[in-house]
Parts: sequence; C-alpha cells; structure tokens
Amino acid sequence: MTRKKAPELSAETIRSAALRVIDDEGLDEFSTRKLGRALGCEAMAIYWYYPSKDALLDAVVDLLMAGVAAAVTADADWIAILRAVAHAYRRVAHEHPRAFPLLATRRFASDGAFAFLEQLFALAREQGISDRATARYYRVVSSYCSGFALNELAPPATTATRRRKFARVDAVSSWLDPEHLDDIFSFGLELQLAALAKEQAR
Repeated sequence: MTRKKAPELSAETIRSAALRVIDDEGLDEFSTRKLGRALGCEAMAIYWYYPSKDALLDAVVDLLMAGVAAAVTADADWIAILRAVAHAYRRVAHEHPRAFPLLATRRFASDGAFAFLEQLFALAREQGISDRATARYYRVVSSYCSGFALNELAPPATTATRRRKFARVDAVSSWLDPEHLDDIFSFGLELQLAALAKEQAR
C-alpha cells in the first residue's frame, strides 16, 4: 500500500515539534511515535520529510544552532566573534537544557551545521588566521563551552550537610554556586581567548 504524505506537515513544523517534545520529555524519551502524536499524524508520515531519526535529530541541531550562527558577524574581530558564539552556545543550554546534549555529544553532520562552520572558518582566513590556529581556537573553545554547560546541567548535588563538615571545601564551594557561574564561565573563556590570541601573534 502506498503511503500518502500528510499535506499539513512540513520539514520545519516537524523539527520544531521535535524540539518541543525533547524539551518536554527529554532525549531518552523522544521517539517518532511520540512526535507523531504531538503532530496528530502517523509516525511514518514523518519519514517523508526525514529519512531517519538521525536525520531528524540533525535538523533539531540546526534549529538549536540558528541563534549561535547569528552571532557570527563579518564586521567583527575573530576573537570577538568566538566570544559571542561561546556565549550564544551556552544560552542554548539554558533555554533548552534537555535538548542541549544533542549539541554537546553529537558530531555536526548536516548542511546547516557545516554552513555555520564554513562561515566561521572563512572569516578566520580573511583575518589572516592560519587553518591550524583556527582549528585550535575552535576545538579548545567549543570543548570548554560544551563541558561547562553539561556540568551546569548536571543535577544539583545533595551534599550541603556533608560539605559543611569540611571548612575549606565549604568556603570554596560557596563560590561554585549557580549565581557565580556567569562570572566563572567568562573568566575561563577570556583566559583561553587571551592565550590563543597571544599564540597567534607570535
């Protein structure tokens, strides 16, 4: 029997709905069957637009990365661009905590993701940054951002009572509380950007 494409669907509505389902239920609970229920269609109808679940998740990655890509501006210094990209990337973790692991653990594999990288790396070349240096900037900063954000998303520790038994641990840990994380993130990011810029200037 020939399947018919649901006329009310589109690739955009499907990936947006997929992100909503992931936001609501988490990646582990996500399935095309649940997505079909959310869309009011059979799960098989989704495959007219995305040939596999992996292809759909790549599309969700593109959707999440749209705000990050918007931080890439042609009229800015590349260090400033990386700074803006890093902060935009971390914002995704705050806005979509259940979906963010897709960015941190899934290799970029879509045209949209590669288009973002192409633009970012082309600007580096235009500003005289070597391919080797560009790779180092990108890998160091992206790994830092992913690790920091995933650490933020980890469930809070229930060790406050035990912590108070250890004076130095308690004193230092108070500076690791959520209200200080913006400052810590910026501190670590600026250390890396400064070191990378210094190396590039040699």
